[in-house]
Amino acid sequence: MKNKAPAKAPPVATPLILKASVSLLTKPLGLLGWDQLEPVLLAALATSEPLLLIGRHGTAKSFLLERLAQALGLSYRFYNASLVNYDDLVGIPVPNAQQTSLHYISTPTAIWDAEVVFIDELNRTRPDLQNKLFSIIHEKRVQGVRLEKLRYRWAAMNPPPTDDQEPGDIYLGAEPLDPALADRFGFLIAVPDWCDLSDSEKNGLLVDQFRGRHEFPVNVRALVARTTATFELLCAKPPDIAGYFVALESQLRGSGTRLSSRRLAMLFRTTLGIHAARMTLDLEAKEATRPPDWETTLFMAIAHGHPGLAAGPIDRATLLALHRQAWAIAGLMEGDPWKELLNIADPLERVAVASRAGFPLSEADLSSLVMEAVASQPGDELRAAVSLVLYLALRSGKTIAATAAETLASQLCRVLRPAVSTHEVYGQKLTCCREVANLCSALTDSPCDRYTRNLLQAFLPDGYANITPVLLRNTFVQLWARFGLDGSDLKAAA
Repeated sequence: MKNKAPAKAPPVATPLILKASVSLLTKPLGLLGWDQLEPVLLAALATSEPLLLIGRHGTAKSFLLERLAQALGLSYRFYNASLVNYDDLVGIPVPNAQQTSLHYISTPTAIWDAEVVFIDELNRTRPDLQNKLFSIIHEKRVQGVRLEKLRYRWAAMNPPPTDDQEPGDIYLGAEPLDPALADRFGFLIAVPDWCDLSDSEKNGLLVDQFRGRHEFPVNVRALVARTTATFELLCAKPPDIAGYFVALESQLRGSGTRLSSRRLAMLFRTTLGIHAARMTLDLEAKEATRPPDWETTLFMAIAHGHPGLAAGPIDRATLLALHRQAWAIAGLMEGDPWKELLNIADPLERVAVASRAGFPLSEADLSSLVMEAVASQPGDELRAAVSLVLYLALRSGKTIAATAAETLASQLCRVLRPAVSTHEVYGQKLTCCREVANLCSALTDSPCDRYTRNLLQAFLPDGYANITPVLLRNTFVQLWARFGLDGSDLKAAA
């Protein structure tokens, strides 16, 4: 698709991983491979939004959070959610003299005076306790009582199992986090494992263990304070990026992902936190010659704020594509035809709209949409069906570039000029041939049915591995109607 640069800012090539130029919070502690996460970690400290670290055992999740709490000089409580009892959190309940209410006798592990709470193994929690932890994470309350001193709510979990995992890689008892609880975390960070490190990072990690205790090279409290001040300035006068989130929600919804209103508002807030963190880190690195770009900040916010991370890994390449689409939409002026097209998630519907008579789109742009629509279809049969409909819909009213025409032609040779050959078929292939024959016997001599017959027969005897003839026929008929092919100017198939 043609790259439409937003009017608000020059386009940048958003990386999947943003390498930090200086490491202040992770590498000095011996954590290698975490550099790209530092703006997100610093943003979590500056905004005080709940933070969830997701990673395998031995990836130093607990180590980092404990060292940050120490550096900030805050009272820290650690709870293993798979083992803790509710009394460990609140202390010993005792009725008052009138026997009308309870108060709690605090214990060394009680939560009441905590400034930082870290809940490990969050996705191994018993359902009854998870409901009680919910109010701590969401609203800093226990049994309705406000935790006045609590500033940070941090948690960690092992990755939940996925369908393609080997049995030895599955954490028994680890489940996808409840969606409502996941939605309360402003930051969800998948931390690097050994296999994610470069060879030099692996070598450095092995040797680093002999260096003794590591210290932060900066005053962490001062670093957080500077970032918080910048964050508050951005909140007081927020940048014009609301249109991006409107477009992003539409793109994600079109791909089957729903974001709540709470999550979208939180993403706006965490974006400002990440941008403030990037500005602070650039100043520390003495690289503040130009401000950090908003496009990269926005991708970092959604890549480390997508609640689906608590249910399993997400496809970052797909997320990046949706992000870039949303960024492009947000930068287009009202009335630009691309704004209407980019708001449509379905590539086929984009072509259907763009192919309408009078729609103001150049030959090159329409050609890009055509090739994207064909490429988006899974399997040769559906690509041929889409190519045939696009060829018939565009051949008289629209001009497309030679590359797009060649793309359609490569898919249509076997359909428009079906070969006549003899095959011996058995088993499933024989069943498929009989199904196609039955479908074709019911077709008429209308233009739609003639092309349908050619399409069905073009993939015998070796096709239909991923689609049935009936589904292919139904899809083609729906596409025929969708693109308004009434048959009045269509010639019969060869």
